[in-house]
Amino acid sequence: MFRYVVLNRIKIIILTAVVYFLADYLVRITGFLKFSSCVGLKSFMPATFGVLFGIYGVIGEIIGCTISAMLLPRASNLLFYEYFIISILGIGMWFSWHIGSLTHKIHFRHMLNYIRFATMLLFFSSICGVLSQAFTNANLFSEVVIWNTALSMFVGVPIMIIYSGLMLLNPILPPIMENGQLIRIIDDIRIVLTKETQTFAEFTEKLEELSMREKMDMKRTFEIQGLAEEMYLRIIDLFPNAIIDVNANYDITFSLEYIFIGKRCNPFSNKTKEDETGDAGFRLIKHRALLAQYSYIYGENIVRVVI
Repeated sequence: MFRYVVLNRIKIIILTAVVYFLADYLVRITGFLKFSSCVGLKSFMPATFGVLFGIYGVIGEIIGCTISAMLLPRASNLLFYEYFIISILGIGMWFSWHIGSLTHKIHFRHMLNYIRFATMLLFFSSICGVLSQAFTNANLFSEVVIWNTALSMFVGVPIMIIYSGLMLLNPILPPIMENGQLIRIIDDIRIVLTKETQTFAEFTEKLEELSMREKMDMKRTFEIQGLAEEMYLRIIDLFPNAIIDVNANYDITFSLEYIFIGKRCNPFSNKTKEDETGDAGFRLIKHRALLAQYSYIYGENIVRVVI
């Protein structure tokens, strides 16, 4: 698992480096828009990737910025100021969002979250703007604040909504301690299922409670329950003695994650001979789910369905 986490962090660093480099280099080389090299279309990234990926997003952006500066040289003071903007906005937004969060998820279902994000953004952008004089001997306050705030709100927020609201992918959490333990994502439902049908009955009750609390449409609720049951039955059929950790979360979409130990076996595979009912259940998962994903990581089977 440690190796998987390390590889995932490296992928994030590479991804953010490539995106930052392209947004910086291509815009500057084409001469599209005229502005200080410290701001531009890339200005949505420090806050956005900071909240989503924390220090790893910051590292990737600094790498992308450095490569761009090597190909299109700029004054060293402007380069270091850009490093400063990336670091202050990225790390500042990362910690600030999660210190004030109850679940440590990123969602914008309520206006309060937009206001909270915008307030933090203005605060850290203003710090960067005020200190522009120290780095560049020029007052770039309005330029830095406007570009970082506007791009983060109009480009960054939609990206975060897609990442954490539509795909329901979890952000990387900062090393903050709560009650003597590192913070973690608080799932809407967290339960352990076994072959005992009572455990799934308890899961169904929790789904109904969540549905009522979030005022979900009844048709959607039944669809979620049907997919949840189909996935559970397929896993139990393959592994009768499996102990399944289930995490469920709701935002724009609904995600179900099943984790169980055992040999590699993809429950989405339809290679085995099935009866008509089983085949219908398989089609239900494949065609109605927004995402149906299976991975096998060091002895753990991880099944994820986004509805």
